[in-house]
Amino acid sequence: MIYMCRTHSQNRRVTKELIKVSQKITEDNLSVKLNGLSIRGRNEMCLNETLLTLKLNPKESMSVCRDLRQNRNCSYFLNLLKKKGEVENPVLIAPELFNKPIDAEELINFCKDKRLCPYFLCKFLLKEMKVIICNYQWLFNPYIRDLFLQFIDQELKNCILVLDECHNIIDIATEVNSDRLTPYSLKLCLKDLEMYRSPIIMQDFVKILLDHLNEKKLDLKLGEQEVDPNKYLKYIFEKLKFRDLNGFKNLIQEIQEFSISIHEVKLANGKLSRDFLGSIAEFWLKWLKTFNLDNYFFCFNLKEIKGKRSISLEIVALDPREIVIPILKSAYTSLNLSGTVNPYVYNNLMGLNESGKSYKGIITDSPFPKKNIKAVIIEGVDTKRANRTPAMFKKMIGKINEVLACTPANIGIFCASYQILRGLLSNGIKNIIEKNNKNLFIEDPGLSASENNAMVDDFKAQASNSGAVLLGVCGGRNSEGEDYPGDYMNSVVIAGFPYHLPTPRVDAKIKYYDKVFKNQGWNFAYLYPAIQRANQASGRPIRKSSDKGAIIFMDSRFKAKYKWISSWIREELELIPDKPNAVIQNLNPFWDTK
Repeated sequence: MIYMCRTHSQNRRVTKELIKVSQKITEDNLSVKLNGLSIRGRNEMCLNETLLTLKLNPKESMSVCRDLRQNRNCSYFLNLLKKKGEVENPVLIAPELFNKPIDAEELINFCKDKRLCPYFLCKFLLKEMKVIICNYQWLFNPYIRDLFLQFIDQELKNCILVLDECHNIIDIATEVNSDRLTPYSLKLCLKDLEMYRSPIIMQDFVKILLDHLNEKKLDLKLGEQEVDPNKYLKYIFEKLKFRDLNGFKNLIQEIQEFSISIHEVKLANGKLSRDFLGSIAEFWLKWLKTFNLDNYFFCFNLKEIKGKRSISLEIVALDPREIVIPILKSAYTSLNLSGTVNPYVYNNLMGLNESGKSYKGIITDSPFPKKNIKAVIIEGVDTKRANRTPAMFKKMIGKINEVLACTPANIGIFCASYQILRGLLSNGIKNIIEKNNKNLFIEDPGLSASENNAMVDDFKAQASNSGAVLLGVCGGRNSEGEDYPGDYMNSVVIAGFPYHLPTPRVDAKIKYYDKVFKNQGWNFAYLYPAIQRANQASGRPIRKSSDKGAIIFMDSRFKAKYKWISSWIREELELIPDKPNAVIQNLNPFWDTK
């Protein structure tokens, strides 16, 4: 069984449940051995100081790791090979540890003490495991999947797949099927070409791309600009003085072959190899494969990160089915689990009925007592772009003040966007929070995972005092990947309707979905993702059957779209009129009831 989750914390929960099952099997003296292993990516399991200091992406790490091993420059890997040679079965390296379900964190700590490679110890152990717990990338990323299946020594047809929080797969499948070029990668590519005396035309090609991206960075406004893939190809091969596309295709093939030669030279000289040239060749091979297809979108994407402009040329996949259907078709069976997914949308976007398998949808009753749930939509608030005025933000803050006044401990406020978050801050929400004797914690996208975890832990710790407020965004790591049971979050406010900005990418997806899903483009590409973000955020306070939580949708537009809200919340929804103290009058009896 391959059990897939989104985050490491979710993986840990699965491991804990697996341990309980394993203990029950032992207590009942059943003749069944149940073991399992939670695994992480190479970058997160590597202990080699050289690789860690380079801060590589997963594909580059794979190449550098291979070079370190081939040149015998990784003591952790060499120690593991020696240890593995001493035992017939890798489980015997530490039978007290590996004969039971084990989490990746526990394995990493064991390897630190023994100076062994955690990543390859995982790989050696995989084929001995009944249950493998991992994130979606291991199976849905084509670059990783084949190697993963080799290590577990299985074909997909023999695997049961469990997709937990399966609504995430829709975005994961399009992300792994997309690609991008940046000036940074082009500069490093050009450096390799010059150092290893490549044919001049290869250097000219990279210079043309680099110069054009730098020009666009100066000319474009922030955001996306659609690219006609045919015209852009023509622009490139004419700049290179090719008469037709065949000359360009031959050049890309030559670049790919040259990248292999460079890698071999570097390896022979004991150097680490980051394959920038091969990545660029793969980008253009994908472009040549997809430029006439309507399920891909091509664009320049200009962002501002920490005051600096950053541009990329992107190939954006629009249809998750291209990645998903071959996997579901090959697997023995799959179980798709989610507390918020819309079955109709999910069935269509995942292509369940096109996979050649029969699928059954099961909608279970809510496990949460109705008396423990208070769900409301507040009227009189509308966060459409034109309405985002100081007067509207102050009105929202006034209604948030009423939520604060009657909530016992912690509160989460998840905004539709960072623009709304900043609007609340600039119009005085901090003063209101302090008047209610609560501390304010603000989500910052620039925080590392460990820094954000520390911030969330500090927020949760305030529950035993007078409480605190976590101000974040829908779709962020704190509104989807984190749980707040008990007093860690009594109330959650969804501040605004979390539509994405109407970008050219979204417009292209709407147009494509209209074509392939019978005019469902707006619902599938725009409305559903927004409601999904709201649904995920709204479920943060209620994680156990004993939890009691208030869910406040603070935008009157939710009233028209209430049928899309998760059924366990929708069944409890009430409207709160736009009147002074109406929120307090509605919420106070809920919190006063024991």
